Amino acid sequence: MKLTIAIPTFNGAPRLAKVLEHFQTQELPEAWAGADTWEILVVDNNSSDDTAVAVTQLQVDWAKGPWGDRVPLRYCFEPTAGLAHARQRAIAEAKGDWVGFIDDDNWTEPQWVASALTFAVAHPDLGAFGSRIKAAYEVEPPKNFEEIEAFLAIRDHGDNEHPFDPEHLQLPPGAGMVVNRQRWLATVPAMMSVVGRTADTLISGSDYAALLYLHRAGHGIAYNPGMVLHHAIPASRLERSYLLPLAYGIGMAICQLRFINAHGLRRWEIALRTVVGGLRRIIMRLWQHGPGLRANLNLTFLFCFYLGGMLSPLLAVVPQAGTWLNYQRARSFTHFLLKLWPLSPSLSRPTTPQPPSPAPLNPS
Repeated sequence: MKLTIAIPTFNGAPRLAKVLEHFQTQELPEAWAGADTWEILVVDNNSSDDTAVAVTQLQVDWAKGPWGDRVPLRYCFEPTAGLAHARQRAIAEAKGDWVGFIDDDNWTEPQWVASALTFAVAHPDLGAFGSRIKAAYEVEPPKNFEEIEAFLAIRDHGDNEHPFDPEHLQLPPGAGMVVNRQRWLATVPAMMSVVGRTADTLISGSDYAALLYLHRAGHGIAYNPGMVLHHAIPASRLERSYLLPLAYGIGMAICQLRFINAHGLRRWEIALRTVVGGLRRIIMRLWQHGPGLRANLNLTFLFCFYLGGMLSPLLAVVPQAGTWLNYQRARSFTHFLLKLWPLSPSLSRPTTPQPPSPAPLNPS
């Protein structure tokens, strides 16, 4: 077995059928079209819906399709909530030399599997490589949303393959990422401090954490433009009620991630620089826009991201603080700041927001 496609899912029963439909349309050259070349593994991450029942029916339907007699569709259950735990279960259960992670809202183009296999053969020394990810919006996104869409794992780095820059947290998102299984097992801890999204929190970063461990062991991480997938973005993910906690959660992971490749006094330096840098950005946004920044979604999103980043050293030093440092408390603190801020919208000095490019963190 060369490649395992792992699909972690939490309450994803309604979405899995469409994901698998796109895998039925995969086009592989004869060299890769035989049996024991690739498989699909659905990882049920403690779902409370009928995911297990849905997968049983999907296995029946899959067996009748064009790949049914050559490509197994398997199921496993991971009882511990958290994307990091689901990915670790996938690595443990996978039979492939390489494991490709596809979320339950990702739709692959017909060449995705062939491109993944070809790229892995051409670059056997890599630890991981990422996909080109395009947006599939259910509704028209807000004006200028492209300035922050990278935080939703929308990444198109062009037509040329190239290495990523882990030292500056420039890495591929977990969606569409392919990793070398043996190198993961040898370098990524079974229990990472960065757990990732759960049903209760949107603190992100588990995928970046795994990649940083691979990088620390000397394994390269690259971009493969031939692996194209589409990330389905429902209307609910364009609402402030989803986006702002997401931005805060992404920021909250920054210091934990930077600690992975740092030790001793270097960690304290990183923590201090992170606090000062986040505070500087927050003050700059308040100075430029005052209370008026709440009217601009992009500005508010970045404000929440910077706020999470500023507080991230506390989470890194005291992981138990994650429960207390939730978005609701952060929102109350933000509203308090804006009420105290002396500038009115008429005195603010608006500028066009310049988002980080690429996004400094993965929202998985």
